[in-house]
Order: sequence, then C-alpha cells, then structure tokens
Amino acid sequence: MLSRYYSYLQFEDALKTILETLGQKSLSDIEIGKSVNGRSVYGIKLGTGKIKVLVWSQMHGNESSTTRALFKLFKSDSFNSLLKNISLYIIPILNPDGSENWTRVNANNVDLNRDAIDLTQPESQILRSVFDDFAPDYCLNLHGQRTIFGSLDGDQPAQISFLAPAGDLEKTISQARLRSMQIINAIHGQLNNRVSGIIGRYSDDFNINCVGDYMTSKQVPTVLFEAGHSGDDYSRDQVTDLMYESLKIAFKTIQDSLVVNESNVVDAYNSIPHMSKAYVDVLVKNYRSVSGLQTLSVQYHEQVKEGVLYFVPILIGINREDVLNGHRVIDLNDFPHYNDDLIIEGNLEIRSKSLDIEIFY
Repeated sequence: MLSRYYSYLQFEDALKTILETLGQKSLSDIEIGKSVNGRSVYGIKLGTGKIKVLVWSQMHGNESSTTRALFKLFKSDSFNSLLKNISLYIIPILNPDGSENWTRVNANNVDLNRDAIDLTQPESQILRSVFDDFAPDYCLNLHGQRTIFGSLDGDQPAQISFLAPAGDLEKTISQARLRSMQIINAIHGQLNNRVSGIIGRYSDDFNINCVGDYMTSKQVPTVLFEAGHSGDDYSRDQVTDLMYESLKIAFKTIQDSLVVNESNVVDAYNSIPHMSKAYVDVLVKNYRSVSGLQTLSVQYHEQVKEGVLYFVPILIGINREDVLNGHRVIDLNDFPHYNDDLIIEGNLEIRSKSLDIEIFY
C-alpha cells in the first residue's frame, strides 16, 4: 500500500497493478489530460449501473489519505458488490504536480478548489470536462484536513469531517443537499463510535468558486470528505482506514436510494458537531521564560526532501487564546525529566531532546 507520501512514479506503478487486478486498460488508455508540468491525470471507469458517481481525490496535492483509501477499496473483496447499480468514474489524483511536490496548490500556485468558475488551470478544466460529459448523479470530493481541527470546546480532535455544500447564498436545502446529507448521516451513524475524537461538520458558507458548491448549484448531490487527525497518527494510517469505511458506506447508501424525509435528514445532519481551529500538534504549558510562565503552541511543518516526508516542529504562538488543546500536551510542572534544553531557532524551529520535540519522519 502507498505510504502517506509517494512520488508520482510510485503512484503510477501502484495504479498499473490496480488496473491489472481490475482487468482494466493500460495507463495510456485512461489518461484524460495533463497537469501544468505535463504529468498525466487518469480517469478510471468501473461498473455499468444506472446511478453515475464521480469521485476525485488529491485536488490538493498534500492530501493523500483518501487516495490511499481508494486504493484499499479497489483491492477489497467487497468492491464489486459496491458497484451494484453504479457506474463509477474515479480520478485518483487530480493535482499530480502538487502530489509530487507535497503542496496544496498546483504548479502555478493555484488552489484548484478555488478555480471552479474561472477554470484557469488545466487540472480544473479536466475535472469540469469530466463533470459535463459524464453528467454524474452524485459527486464525492475527497480531501484531507490539517491537524488544527477539533470540537468547539477543544475537548476532542476531528478525526474525519464532512460537508454537504450549499448551492446558493441562501444555503437552500435542495433535494441535492438532502441526498448529500443522507450519505453523511449514514457515515456518521455507522462510524461515530469508531473514531478517536469526533466526526466533524464543516461550515456551509457558499462560495461558487469552490468545486463542491458549484456542483451543488447544478443540483448534483456532492459530499466533501475530509480525512483528519487524532493522536500520533502522523502516517494517517488510521484515518485512511476510516475513509475506506466511509466510502463503502457512501456507495451502499447511494445504491439503496432511500426515500428522503427532509426533517429527519436535516435534524440528523445538524446534530453532527461543528468544528473549530482549536488544536496544535504539541502544546507546552508552564514554560518558564524571562517574561514569566508561557504556553507554547507548536505545529509540525511537513517537508519532503529526497522522497522522504519530514515533520519539522515550528513555534507558531505564545499564550494563544484560540488554541485550546494539543494532540500532545506537555505540562512542565508534571514533567520531571525536562532538562531545560528547549531551543527556538531564528526561523522558529523548536526542539528539545528531553521533551522529544524534534524533527521526525
């Protein structure tokens, strides 16, 4: 299975194996366009059912958990049963240049999820062309979120999150949104007791430049998936498994095409907790400085060097009131092995051997 960071060549090698397993065509036969830097964007068509489902992942290059979940789905024994009544179109990586460079944006420094209307980028144009030509009945928009999200009170991290995007400024509860909410409710109901933290819900403020909002505005039910973080799962293996389970539930819910009761669906959806940007990776409490006791907020900056993903601890704030918790909390009053060896570099890189705050990979 692919690790959290993989080169695009590694992705292509893994995709070749998947295609052989699925009895599909070669890579050259499924190429649907090129990225800014000339890397291939691939589209896989599976199933012959009446319900058409479009899925795309990694439009943000550094959000790989859902792509890994798709590959796990391809390999699963239950995959064929999930295609009952479904024709599936999957773009496993929409932003190959961002994937290779481990950046959110594409090679032109454009966020593809803010290019739904202008379509300035070749990758955006590819997705729109597929959307127009395939004319899906459902869209699944697969993403990954940073480690900063948690419950409003900061008590729990958001391990996975979802959104039924609005299709207009009024946030109308259309049939398309109800269908999206129904899928999210099914995932929440079946996985809520299996997450380490919360299943969160994003704000539905409307932005027509966001792809999901645009597709909902065209009355196509669209679900935003966000693979989050909890504890020390920096490899994102645990959340990849949760995304795999979420996708299976989504396909099963789409297959069943249950009648939607608006009141029940909306109430269940609204019961899923909102999130806040309440978390940091490491929270150091009661650090003694010349200015008195301080609380230090540390966030890992992800950097790829020579094919390896490194996590570099960076000091992002002191005594920040908006930071409520950390995936790791160190209270120096309760830390007898601290050797007063904390160093903050000029670039705000922070390290301490005794506190185990160091670069890792």
